[in-house]
Amino acid sequence: MKVIHVGVIGAGSFGRHHVRHLSQHPSVAKVTVVDRSPERAHAAADPVGADVARHAGDLALDAAVIAAPTEFHKEIASDLLERGVPVFVEKPIAATDEEARFLVDLARRKGLVLQVGHIERFSPAFETLAASVSGVRHIAARRHNLPRPTPPVVDVVLDLMIHDIDLVMRLAGAPVAAVAATACDESGRESVSAHLTFRNGVAAEVSASRLSPATDRTLTVHAANGVWRADLVAKRLDRCHAGSVTEVALGDPRDNLQTELDEFVRAVLGEVSPRVDGAAGAAALAVCNTIRANLATPLLLTA
Repeated sequence: MKVIHVGVIGAGSFGRHHVRHLSQHPSVAKVTVVDRSPERAHAAADPVGADVARHAGDLALDAAVIAAPTEFHKEIASDLLERGVPVFVEKPIAATDEEARFLVDLARRKGLVLQVGHIERFSPAFETLAASVSGVRHIAARRHNLPRPTPPVVDVVLDLMIHDIDLVMRLAGAPVAAVAATACDESGRESVSAHLTFRNGVAAEVSASRLSPATDRTLTVHAANGVWRADLVAKRLDRCHAGSVTEVALGDPRDNLQTELDEFVRAVLGEVSPRVDGAAGAAALAVCNTIRANLATPLLLTA
Protein backbone atom coordinates (compact mmCIF):
# COMPACT_ATOMS: atom_id res chain seq x y z
CA MET A 1 0.00 0.00 0.00
CA LYS A 2 1.36 3.41 -0.97
CA VAL A 3 1.32 5.53 2.16
CA ILE A 4 3.93 8.32 2.31
CA HIS A 5 4.78 11.54 0.47
CA VAL A 6 8.53 12.03 -0.05
CA GLY A 7 10.18 15.24 -1.18
CA VAL A 8 13.49 15.12 -3.06
CA ILE A 9 15.41 18.37 -2.66
CA GLY A 10 18.00 18.69 -5.38
CA ALA A 11 17.45 17.36 -8.90
CA GLY A 12 21.01 17.07 -10.10
CA SER A 13 22.60 13.98 -11.60
CA PHE A 14 22.22 11.90 -8.43
CA GLY A 15 18.97 13.45 -7.26
CA ARG A 16 17.30 12.13 -10.42
CA HIS A 17 18.13 8.58 -9.38
CA HIS A 18 16.50 9.16 -5.99
CA VAL A 19 13.36 10.40 -7.73
CA ARG A 20 13.27 7.39 -10.04
CA HIS A 21 13.65 4.80 -7.29
CA LEU A 22 11.27 6.46 -4.84
CA SER A 23 8.57 6.80 -7.50
CA GLN A 24 8.69 3.01 -7.91
CA HIS A 25 8.62 2.16 -4.20
CA PRO A 26 5.46 0.32 -3.11
CA SER A 27 5.14 2.39 0.08
CA VAL A 28 5.60 5.80 -1.54
CA ALA A 29 2.33 7.38 -2.65
CA LYS A 30 3.80 10.61 -3.98
CA VAL A 31 7.18 12.12 -4.85
CA THR A 32 7.69 15.87 -5.18
CA VAL A 33 10.90 17.27 -6.65
CA VAL A 34 12.23 20.58 -5.30
CA ASP A 35 14.94 22.46 -7.16
CA ARG A 36 15.80 26.10 -7.82
CA SER A 37 15.84 25.27 -11.53
CA PRO A 38 12.36 24.43 -12.87
CA GLU A 39 13.99 22.82 -15.90
CA ARG A 40 16.08 20.48 -13.73
CA ALA A 41 13.10 19.67 -11.53
CA HIS A 42 10.88 18.76 -14.47
CA ALA A 43 13.64 16.75 -16.13
CA ALA A 44 13.74 14.53 -13.03
CA ALA A 45 10.02 14.51 -12.26
CA ASP A 46 8.23 14.28 -15.59
CA PRO A 47 9.54 10.88 -16.79
CA VAL A 48 8.23 9.16 -13.64
CA GLY A 49 5.11 11.22 -13.00
CA ALA A 50 6.42 13.04 -9.92
CA ASP A 51 5.28 16.49 -8.87
CA VAL A 52 7.40 19.67 -8.86
CA ALA A 53 7.61 22.48 -6.30
CA ARG A 54 9.87 25.49 -5.81
CA HIS A 55 10.11 25.33 -2.01
CA ALA A 56 10.05 22.38 0.41
CA GLY A 57 8.44 24.59 3.04
CA ASP A 58 5.27 24.71 0.97
CA LEU A 59 4.81 20.93 1.15
CA ALA A 60 3.23 18.55 3.64
CA LEU A 61 5.88 15.83 3.61
CA ASP A 62 6.19 12.54 5.44
CA ALA A 63 9.89 12.27 4.58
CA ALA A 64 12.55 14.04 2.56
CA VAL A 65 15.73 13.21 0.65
CA ILE A 66 18.39 15.93 0.39
CA ALA A 67 20.55 15.67 -2.73
CA ALA A 68 21.51 19.36 -2.84
CA PRO A 69 25.13 20.57 -2.61
CA THR A 70 26.78 19.88 0.74
CA GLU A 71 26.94 23.55 1.79
CA PHE A 72 23.13 23.58 1.97
CA HIS A 73 22.68 20.32 3.90
CA LYS A 74 22.55 21.85 7.37
CA GLU A 75 20.08 24.59 6.46
CA ILE A 76 17.70 22.32 4.54
CA ALA A 77 17.91 19.38 6.94
CA SER A 78 17.43 21.49 10.07
CA ASP A 79 14.35 23.18 8.60
CA LEU A 80 12.82 19.81 7.78
CA LEU A 81 13.69 18.22 11.13
CA GLU A 82 12.26 21.21 13.01
CA ARG A 83 9.00 20.60 11.13
CA GLY A 84 9.00 16.95 12.19
CA VAL A 85 10.07 15.51 8.82
CA PRO A 86 12.45 12.49 8.77
CA VAL A 87 15.48 13.14 6.57
CA PHE A 88 17.81 11.21 4.30
CA VAL A 89 20.84 13.35 3.43
CA GLU A 90 23.50 12.47 0.89
CA LYS A 91 27.10 12.17 2.05
CA PRO A 92 28.82 14.03 3.53
CA ILE A 93 26.19 14.73 6.17
CA ALA A 94 27.19 18.41 6.36
CA ALA A 95 29.89 20.89 5.45
CA THR A 96 31.55 20.96 8.88
CA ASP A 97 31.82 18.77 11.98
CA GLU A 98 29.91 21.40 13.96
CA GLU A 99 27.02 21.34 11.50
CA ALA A 100 27.00 17.55 11.55
CA ARG A 101 26.79 17.45 15.35
CA PHE A 102 23.97 20.00 15.25
CA LEU A 103 21.91 17.82 12.89
CA VAL A 104 22.56 14.66 14.91
CA ASP A 105 21.49 16.38 18.14
CA LEU A 106 18.42 17.90 16.51
CA ALA A 107 17.24 14.57 15.08
CA ARG A 108 17.80 12.90 18.44
CA ARG A 109 15.82 15.57 20.32
CA LYS A 110 12.98 15.35 17.81
CA GLY A 111 13.01 11.55 17.78
CA LEU A 112 13.29 11.52 13.99
CA VAL A 113 15.10 9.36 11.45
CA LEU A 114 18.28 10.94 10.10
CA GLN A 115 19.94 8.65 7.56
CA VAL A 116 23.11 9.47 5.64
CA GLY A 117 23.73 8.31 2.07
CA HIS A 118 26.80 6.10 2.41
CA ILE A 119 25.68 3.87 -0.43
CA GLU A 120 28.55 1.37 -0.31
CA ARG A 121 27.18 -0.03 2.97
CA PHE A 122 24.46 -1.56 0.80
CA SER A 123 26.82 -3.31 -1.62
CA PRO A 124 26.08 -7.05 -1.45
CA ALA A 125 29.83 -7.75 -1.40
CA PHE A 126 30.35 -5.47 1.59
CA GLU A 127 27.22 -6.66 3.41
CA THR A 128 28.38 -10.28 3.12
CA LEU A 129 31.93 -9.37 4.12
CA ALA A 130 30.77 -7.47 7.22
CA ALA A 131 28.51 -10.36 8.26
CA SER A 132 31.18 -13.03 7.69
CA VAL A 133 34.52 -11.62 8.81
CA SER A 134 35.70 -12.01 12.41
CA GLY A 135 38.82 -10.98 14.26
CA VAL A 136 39.74 -8.13 11.89
CA ARG A 137 43.42 -7.19 12.07
CA HIS A 138 44.20 -5.09 9.01
CA ILE A 139 42.16 -3.45 6.23
CA ALA A 140 43.37 -2.10 2.89
CA ALA A 141 40.83 0.00 1.00
CA ARG A 142 41.44 1.34 -2.52
CA ARG A 143 39.07 3.67 -4.37
CA HIS A 144 40.82 4.74 -7.56
CA ASN A 145 38.83 6.35 -10.36
CA LEU A 146 39.63 7.51 -13.86
CA PRO A 147 40.08 11.28 -14.27
CA ARG A 148 36.91 13.25 -14.97
CA PRO A 149 36.77 15.98 -17.64
CA THR A 150 35.59 18.40 -14.95
CA PRO A 151 36.84 17.41 -11.47
CA PRO A 152 34.35 17.88 -8.61
CA VAL A 153 34.62 21.01 -6.49
CA VAL A 154 35.37 19.01 -3.33
CA ASP A 155 38.70 17.29 -2.78
CA VAL A 156 39.16 13.55 -3.20
CA VAL A 157 38.83 12.91 0.55
CA LEU A 158 35.24 14.17 0.72
CA ASP A 159 34.41 12.98 -2.78
CA LEU A 160 35.70 9.40 -2.72
CA MET A 161 37.68 8.46 0.40
CA ILE A 162 34.74 9.17 2.73
CA HIS A 163 33.01 6.06 1.36
CA ASP A 164 35.82 3.80 2.49
CA ILE A 165 36.33 5.65 5.76
CA ASP A 166 32.76 4.67 6.64
CA LEU A 167 33.36 1.06 5.54
CA VAL A 168 36.62 0.56 7.46
CA MET A 169 35.09 2.11 10.59
CA ARG A 170 32.24 -0.38 10.34
CA LEU A 171 34.66 -3.30 9.93
CA ALA A 172 37.10 -2.16 12.63
CA GLY A 173 34.31 -1.77 15.17
CA ALA A 174 36.14 0.83 17.26
CA PRO A 175 36.85 4.58 17.21
CA VAL A 176 39.87 5.92 15.33
CA ALA A 177 42.83 6.61 17.63
CA ALA A 178 45.40 8.04 15.21
CA VAL A 179 45.59 9.33 11.65
CA ALA A 180 48.47 9.94 9.24
CA ALA A 181 47.94 11.13 5.68
CA THR A 182 49.96 11.75 2.53
CA ALA A 183 49.07 13.70 -0.59
CA CYS A 184 50.11 11.66 -3.63
CA ASP A 185 49.72 14.42 -6.22
CA GLU A 186 51.08 17.94 -6.44
CA SER A 187 47.78 19.67 -5.65
CA GLY A 188 46.97 17.45 -2.68
CA ARG A 189 43.36 17.27 -3.88
CA GLU A 190 43.27 14.41 -6.37
CA SER A 191 45.14 11.50 -4.80
CA VAL A 192 45.50 10.82 -1.07
CA SER A 193 46.66 7.94 1.11
CA ALA A 194 45.82 7.64 4.82
CA HIS A 195 46.83 5.31 7.63
CA LEU A 196 44.29 4.82 10.42
CA THR A 197 44.90 3.15 13.75
CA PHE A 198 41.86 2.14 15.79
CA ARG A 199 41.62 1.93 19.56
CA ASN A 200 41.31 -1.87 19.44
CA GLY A 201 44.58 -2.20 17.50
CA VAL A 202 43.11 -2.66 14.03
CA ALA A 203 45.00 -0.76 11.32
CA ALA A 204 43.73 0.42 7.95
CA GLU A 205 45.41 1.76 4.81
CA VAL A 206 42.96 3.83 2.76
CA SER A 207 43.79 5.37 -0.60
CA ALA A 208 41.64 7.37 -3.00
CA SER A 209 42.52 8.84 -6.37
CA ARG A 210 40.89 10.62 -9.29
CA LEU A 211 44.00 10.17 -11.42
CA SER A 212 44.04 6.41 -11.92
CA PRO A 213 44.46 4.75 -15.32
CA ALA A 214 41.98 2.07 -14.19
CA THR A 215 39.06 1.83 -11.77
CA ASP A 216 39.81 -0.03 -8.54
CA ARG A 217 37.36 -0.21 -5.65
CA THR A 218 38.48 -3.02 -3.41
CA LEU A 219 38.68 -3.93 0.26
CA THR A 220 41.19 -6.50 1.48
CA VAL A 221 40.75 -7.63 5.07
CA HIS A 222 43.19 -9.77 7.07
CA ALA A 223 41.24 -11.42 9.85
CA ALA A 224 41.29 -14.40 12.19
CA ASN A 225 39.03 -16.36 9.85
CA GLY A 226 40.93 -15.71 6.63
CA VAL A 227 41.93 -13.05 4.15
CA TRP A 228 38.96 -11.52 2.39
CA ARG A 229 38.83 -9.42 -0.79
CA ALA A 230 35.69 -7.54 -1.79
CA ASP A 231 35.57 -6.03 -5.28
CA LEU A 232 32.80 -3.43 -5.12
CA VAL A 233 32.82 -2.87 -8.89
CA ALA A 234 32.74 -6.52 -9.91
CA LYS A 235 30.37 -7.27 -6.99
CA ARG A 236 32.52 -10.20 -5.91
CA LEU A 237 33.82 -11.47 -2.57
CA ASP A 238 36.68 -13.97 -2.26
CA ARG A 239 38.13 -15.66 0.83
CA CYS A 240 41.50 -17.29 1.34
CA HIS A 241 41.45 -19.71 4.27
CA ALA A 242 43.57 -22.76 5.09
CA GLY A 243 45.42 -22.43 1.80
CA SER A 244 42.29 -22.45 -0.34
CA VAL A 245 40.63 -19.56 -2.20
CA THR A 246 36.86 -19.61 -2.66
CA GLU A 247 34.32 -17.18 -4.09
CA VAL A 248 31.63 -16.36 -1.55
CA ALA A 249 28.02 -16.41 -2.76
CA LEU A 250 26.32 -12.99 -2.54
CA GLY A 251 22.72 -13.81 -3.38
CA ASP A 252 20.58 -12.06 -5.96
CA PRO A 253 22.04 -8.88 -7.51
CA ARG A 254 20.30 -5.61 -6.71
CA ASP A 255 20.69 -1.87 -7.02
CA ASN A 256 22.53 -0.39 -4.02
CA LEU A 257 20.62 2.91 -4.09
CA GLN A 258 17.29 1.14 -4.34
CA THR A 259 18.18 -0.95 -1.27
CA GLU A 260 19.38 2.13 0.61
CA LEU A 261 16.19 4.07 -0.10
CA ASP A 262 14.04 1.08 0.78
CA GLU A 263 15.70 1.04 4.20
CA PHE A 264 14.98 4.76 4.60
CA VAL A 265 11.29 4.33 3.73
CA ARG A 266 10.98 1.39 6.11
CA ALA A 267 12.76 3.38 8.83
CA VAL A 268 10.26 6.23 8.35
CA LEU A 269 7.46 3.68 8.72
CA GLY A 270 9.04 2.42 11.96
CA GLU A 271 9.96 -1.00 10.61
CA VAL A 272 13.79 -0.77 10.91
CA SER A 273 16.56 1.46 12.18
CA PRO A 274 18.90 2.86 9.50
CA ARG A 275 22.33 1.25 9.54
CA VAL A 276 23.97 4.58 8.57
CA ASP A 277 22.37 7.07 10.93
CA GLY A 278 23.40 10.64 11.59
CA ALA A 279 25.99 9.63 14.18
CA ALA A 280 27.71 7.29 11.70
CA GLY A 281 27.71 9.99 9.03
CA ALA A 282 29.14 12.54 11.45
CA ALA A 283 31.86 10.10 12.57
CA ALA A 284 32.98 9.47 8.98
CA LEU A 285 33.08 13.20 8.27
CA ALA A 286 35.13 13.85 11.41
CA VAL A 287 37.78 11.33 10.34
CA CYS A 288 37.86 12.81 6.84
CA ASN A 289 38.37 16.29 8.25
CA THR A 290 41.19 14.99 10.45
CA ILE A 291 42.83 13.56 7.33
CA ARG A 292 42.39 16.85 5.49
CA ALA A 293 43.87 18.80 8.42
CA ASN A 294 46.79 16.36 8.52
CA LEU A 295 47.45 17.02 4.85
CA ALA A 296 47.34 20.78 5.39
CA THR A 297 49.70 20.63 8.39
CA PRO A 298 51.90 17.54 8.10
CA LEU A 299 53.64 16.18 11.18
CA LEU A 300 57.35 17.00 11.25
CA LEU A 301 59.71 14.44 12.76
CA THR A 302 62.97 15.72 14.24
CA ALA A 303 66.02 13.79 15.34
